[in-house]
Amino acid sequence: MKYKYLLLFVFLLGSLSTNAQVRASVSAKTYDLTSVSLTVDGFIVTMNSEGTITDFHSPNQNGRIDYYDNSSFDQYRAGKIKSIGNVKIDYWDDMDQQSEKYGKLKSIGNIRLEYWDNPVFNEEKFGKVKRIGSYAVDYWPKDIIDNSRYGKIKSIGNISVDYGVKDIIDDSNYQKLIKFGPVRLDYWNDKFIEKAKYGQVKSINGNNDDVSVFVL
Repeated sequence: MKYKYLLLFVFLLGSLSTNAQVRASVSAKTYDLTSVSLTVDGFIVTMNSEGTITDFHSPNQNGRIDYYDNSSFDQYRAGKIKSIGNVKIDYWDDMDQQSEKYGKLKSIGNIRLEYWDNPVFNEEKFGKVKRIGSYAVDYWPKDIIDNSRYGKIKSIGNISVDYGVKDIIDDSNYQKLIKFGPVRLDYWNDKFIEKAKYGQVKSINGNNDDVSVFVL
């Protein structure tokens, strides 16, 4: 009986680890980052490489789905999902309908979402998601030498993200994802013996229960 409860405890720990996972998807054609999915408070929230929220869902969420229907007083959320079961969904309002966050997701239950404002000081990240729950999101600024990373995701929480930059000797990983937190991607760089594989992903190392990268 004790062994049975031990197995149950291990299973629950595994479930918690899975729920905390950050998953990054990489294009099989360009090897650039395409999307990141974060599990926050039971919801999986996905954003694309441009810093736009593209999807959110909960694998265990059931119940009635309701929608906002007052287009006269809250156009910024009319027709959008209002609730899923007992989870309320809300959206950002603003006096300026051209603002960076007007009509965008504001909250999913207790998960709050924020967006970068001030285009003068935040040109590379203006209008992009700034925070998803406890995850702060930042983007690469301009670089005098190489602007290939400009505007791309630089960090998500404590996960740093990097891409290959210009190299006159080896351009096998140029503009491709090379680092996502503990995960490293290496690329074939032999132009002679293995030239047919040049520039293709050679290895992915560092995937774990919390952070993982997949080439799709």
